[in-house]
Amino acid sequence: MATKFVLADSPRVRYATGSMMYFAQGIPAGLLHIALPAWLASQGVGAGQIASFMAVIVLPWAFKLLSGPLMDHYEFLPMGRRRPWVLGAQLGLTLSFFALMLVERPAEQIGLLMLIGVFINIFAATQDVAVDGMSIDLTPVEEQGRLNASMAFGKAVGWGVSSAVSGVLLVTFGLGVTAIVAAMVTAFVLLLFIQVLEREGERRLPWSDGKPALEPRAGKSLAGVFKGLNKVLWTRVSLILMLVMVFDGLVSGYGHALMPIAAIKLFGFTTPQWSNLVAVMGLAGAAVALGLGPLIDRFGAKRMLFLTILLVALHAFLLAKTQTLWQDTLYVKVMLSVWILLGPVTMVCMIALAMTICSSVNSATQFAIYMSLANLGSSAGAKIYGMVAEQTSYTEAYITLGLLTLALLGALSFHRHRHAGGSNRAQQTAPTYTVGMSTSGAGMYMSGAMRCPKCRSDMDEVEVGDAVIDRCSTCHGLWFDVGELERLRRKEVAAAIDIGDPAKGKVQNTNDRYGCPRCGGQMVRMVDPRQKHIWYEECGACHGSYFDAGEFTDLTTRSLSDIFKRFTTPERE
Repeated sequence: MATKFVLADSPRVRYATGSMMYFAQGIPAGLLHIALPAWLASQGVGAGQIASFMAVIVLPWAFKLLSGPLMDHYEFLPMGRRRPWVLGAQLGLTLSFFALMLVERPAEQIGLLMLIGVFINIFAATQDVAVDGMSIDLTPVEEQGRLNASMAFGKAVGWGVSSAVSGVLLVTFGLGVTAIVAAMVTAFVLLLFIQVLEREGERRLPWSDGKPALEPRAGKSLAGVFKGLNKVLWTRVSLILMLVMVFDGLVSGYGHALMPIAAIKLFGFTTPQWSNLVAVMGLAGAAVALGLGPLIDRFGAKRMLFLTILLVALHAFLLAKTQTLWQDTLYVKVMLSVWILLGPVTMVCMIALAMTICSSVNSATQFAIYMSLANLGSSAGAKIYGMVAEQTSYTEAYITLGLLTLALLGALSFHRHRHAGGSNRAQQTAPTYTVGMSTSGAGMYMSGAMRCPKCRSDMDEVEVGDAVIDRCSTCHGLWFDVGELERLRRKEVAAAIDIGDPAKGKVQNTNDRYGCPRCGGQMVRMVDPRQKHIWYEECGACHGSYFDAGEFTDLTTRSLSDIFKRFTTPERE
């Protein structure tokens, strides 16, 4: 009997699958965004053409959030909720790599190469959304940090290895052989993923035996999603953040277009040398970025981002003003290494800044919009370099990069956002930062709703006067943000919102070790001081509280039996 790998049943299977699929996403990043531009420069392709190529192929990552609603609407549950989309996207990624074999003369067929690059990234971005959605559906809150870390590591290894290997293959054998190798690796990942099921009993393939493990669910109203977004998207802090994200994309896209061309045509690097340098320093940057979380928590995302961007600006101006040292191989290698290293560090600070204001029920959609603006800016930045490359010197190009970075600093200086107490839910999150990085996109796709920490179902917002609490759509557990519990602790409120079955609530109460559904912090097991038989959990970071079905009603009701429960209830460990 064949071994079954079921995502819902095994954390190890989830970690291995997530890192494997993100490794596959890293292959087009390493080939298309790192090795290929350098190789095209070595083949005599002009800077304008290369920059235009990079500007266009990144566009699918800017619009990847559009695939989320399609995945929510169209499902084939006999094979799982997200798995069919992952399989289809991975198959498309494999076939689109084979399409690169149609490009016989890359220097003369940039248009065809660009079109195939767009299709490759369409499938890569779709696979990214599907894998993230599947991970969110199946992973408990307390495991999401480790899962995201493993996926980020998988992608970093994917684009690092891909860039290094592709650089050698392109120079030695050409684009055709490189395409075949990339397609074979992605096909092997596809074969491995076929062996994985979302839940026990589902079909491995459309014609296999199996049955749905889930019931169809009604899709959420798009009008409701946009209504919720409008409440948070057009605030002052959000608009300034959008401007910051666009400028960040401009700097990133401009730099990603400039650096490989300068490395080959100005500093004398070969394609393999540039690809290997990017691979090594990119992995080092990823390691540094993963360790930034504690510093961001201590000093704030804005301060860390400001410092990082300032270093990028100083680096650009220093490189422009030290033209006499451009013949020094060691100096050039150090300067290029620093630039590569700062890339993922800047990305994690930018992600952290966006996370600080994404705390509504539509936080994932809101976050996806910010990241899409950054990717659109990246496309525009690459195009801008392509437009000015033929009319400017490399010194002027680096000065322009520095000026764009200063504009980013100027936009960031207008950003004001502080967390405070009160009823404003957008100011109550104490976020923890889990990093997902790539050369073309970052972050997870989610349904937009907070997930129940007990049963993993979406939690619905319920308005109670001027407050809004979250209630699980399945087990009807209740989440109160800081300050809400004290304000709403009344019988009439409990009668209106605590609609779950107390018997099921008692069963769920045994599950008391989980992460905060709001911010991911550690939940502390609490006992109500007035009614010691009521056990609930409170987040040690954002101080929100979770009550199982029936517990809030019990909390607001005092009866004679509570006296006896006081003596019969054991101490909570």
